[in-house]
Amino acid sequence: MKIYKVAVTEIYRKVVSVEAQNEQEAHQRAWDAWNNTEIILDMNDFEAAEMHVMDEGYELSEKQPDSFIEGHDYGFGKGKGKGTAKNGR
Repeated sequence: MKIYKVAVTEIYRKVVSVEAQNEQEAHQRAWDAWNNTEIILDMNDFEAAEMHVMDEGYELSEKQPDSFIEGHDYGFGKGKGKGTAKNGR
């Protein structure tokens, strides 16, 4: 059994209305509002998750991983690559 590094990325999306003089100002105001926690994304805004296998794997005895999920049968197909789950999973 090998240990693989897998990058997990979650994507959240919320559409907000922004009053502004132009597109650039709307963009900046949205960034500012998000940065000041005026825009909060939560689980209702979940859109997708992606998994990317980042390496060829190594035997556990070779080096200690930062963290890992112990071997369980999660029903994943064989092969290296990307998987995506959309909202509603």
